[in-house]
Amino acid sequence: MVSRVQRLIGPVRMRLTLIATALVLVALLVAGGVMVLVARNLLYGAADQATSTRANEIATEVALDGVDGLDKALLNLNQYVDIIQIYDPAGTLLISTFHGSAKPLGPSLAPGSETVNDDVTPAADAPEFRASFVGVISPDHGKVTVVVGTSEKPLHWLIAVIALLCGLTFPLIVVLIGVLTYYFVGRALEPVEAIRRQVDEISVGDLNQRVPVPATRDEIGTLAVTMNQMLDRLEEARSRELRFVGDASHELNSPLTTLVGLFDLAELKGEGIDRETARDVMAPEARRLQYMVADMLLLARADESGVALRFGSVDLDDLVESEVRRLTALSDFQISATILPIQVDGDGEKLGRALRNLTDNAMRHAASHISIDMATDDEHVQITVSDDGPGVSDDDKDRILQRFVRLDSARTRTVGGAGLGLAIVSEIVRAHDGTMIVADAEAGGARIGFSLPLGE
Repeated sequence: MVSRVQRLIGPVRMRLTLIATALVLVALLVAGGVMVLVARNLLYGAADQATSTRANEIATEVALDGVDGLDKALLNLNQYVDIIQIYDPAGTLLISTFHGSAKPLGPSLAPGSETVNDDVTPAADAPEFRASFVGVISPDHGKVTVVVGTSEKPLHWLIAVIALLCGLTFPLIVVLIGVLTYYFVGRALEPVEAIRRQVDEISVGDLNQRVPVPATRDEIGTLAVTMNQMLDRLEEARSRELRFVGDASHELNSPLTTLVGLFDLAELKGEGIDRETARDVMAPEARRLQYMVADMLLLARADESGVALRFGSVDLDDLVESEVRRLTALSDFQISATILPIQVDGDGEKLGRALRNLTDNAMRHAASHISIDMATDDEHVQITVSDDGPGVSDDDKDRILQRFVRLDSARTRTVGGAGLGLAIVSEIVRAHDGTMIVADAEAGGARIGFSLPLGE
């Protein structure tokens, strides 16, 4: 039973209809109660005003001319005046418009006092009245009480009619609101259903489709735009994934082909692999394979949860000096550097690896000169590595930071790397809240580096 009810009210359309209907029902109940209460107060107020006015008019006349000299026109009955009595403190009725035996509608009042009582009756089987009482002194009878009352039955009947009309019309209004809400909510949710159907049709292998964007400038239109932006990112991510897998397979195939080829050749000849071949061919290919796998693992972890960092105080000038010494020992290039004593909060090992990747990249492109320069302002520190090689065209400045991107004019598989070095630098710099720098060097080559925040 519970599950059936849950299935019934599960859709958003039904829930919104029920909520809107419930709110309208509560509002109508409150409004109906207020209407009945206001109508009651207005009817009672009008009746009290009419009876009080007539009672005061009679009391004024009685005070001047006595009960016996009262103008009979003041005893006429109308819509709100249904009974008039004048009686003395002993309860003797001096004037009564009620036909039949009757008793005073209430106690005697002192002269000058006035009150209103409801549910009073002149006889046991008589209707109830709401009456205004006024005490006065009559020249001929002394202290008397003037009472003017209106029958409560018409007042109660009018209030009951108002309550009945509310009881009859309000359910119809609630039903009408429920039907209209269900219809218009369904119309409003049609774009959502269209989006759902389109998303359901989009498969993993066909991410080029997009959901329809309704012309309405509302939350549903914003949802459709957001869904399309998400699909754009998913398509781009899948394209990068496929490209990454294809490029990785291609790059891994080269050293593996070399190693497997040597093993097959050795097996075919029935001879072992000599030391020179192992040292000069197999070891470099194995190390290349090892470095490539390590780089791909780092990038994969970066995609999953970012580059893991161990923060501490890092002397950037020490990193630059160490790299200058390494370049001087490994190459015949002219090495120059601008070194500033600057500390940042970061991962020294990762920043050192980023700087080494930049210098390795420069070594593959430089003709004769490599320069490492540090610069700073109030908020950032920059480290750039420049070379006098062929440089990077404007169209390739963004591409070279992508994975497995190698500029054919400047790199080959025998000289260059796998195209992961600068991508790793970009990930490390991003993890440090820094930005990459790709520009032209003064010597005509490339100037690549990064900018890091100095912190407080």
